[in-house]
Amino acid sequence: GAQLARWADDDTACCSWPGVTCGRDGHVAKLSLPHGGANGTLPSQLCELRDLAELDLNDNRGLGGTLPSQLGSLSRLSHVYLFGSHVSGTLPPSVGRCAALQELELSHSRLSGTLPRSLPPALRYVFLGANAISGTVPSGALAPLHRLKELELADNRLSGSVPTQLYARHLEHFDAARNAHLRLARDADAALASGR
Repeated sequence: GAQLARWADDDTACCSWPGVTCGRDGHVAKLSLPHGGANGTLPSQLCELRDLAELDLNDNRGLGGTLPSQLGSLSRLSHVYLFGSHVSGTLPPSVGRCAALQELELSHSRLSGTLPRSLPPALRYVFLGANAISGTVPSGALAPLHRLKELELADNRLSGSVPTQLYARHLEHFDAARNAHLRLARDADAALASGR
């Protein structure tokens, strides 16, 4: 369970480590240590893995720290799974530069702060429920997300109202319940439920 902690200290080829998948060029393409396979602090050195496409650290209650501010430097990153971790802090603004990012799963973590003003246009699935995210849902961040299928923002501290352009989307799933100060349009709930 301590592979992340040993990342910089081990001289062996990391491609042979459990949970590490490398591409043909020998660069790390996938890091998969779910269900208690990682603990400690999420290292900022992850952002040095330029070919990283998938980061799966789901269900690691012993994993804390913050998301690296340099996350946007990972141009090939397409999937981030940190569900049920103890990662805290804000979703870094640089996440908007992760051009390939399609799925962002950070539900049931310890995120706080506000949502970034820009999100990657390739995003299809965003799961940020059960955190302590506050502020408004930025309409500018949602406007370019034409591929968005699921948006989970429930159980946070969001306020204001849901941007109207969100209701024009044909989302498969949208949940912003249990945000005491977030207003949802009454007819929008019916439109989302019917797929209109």
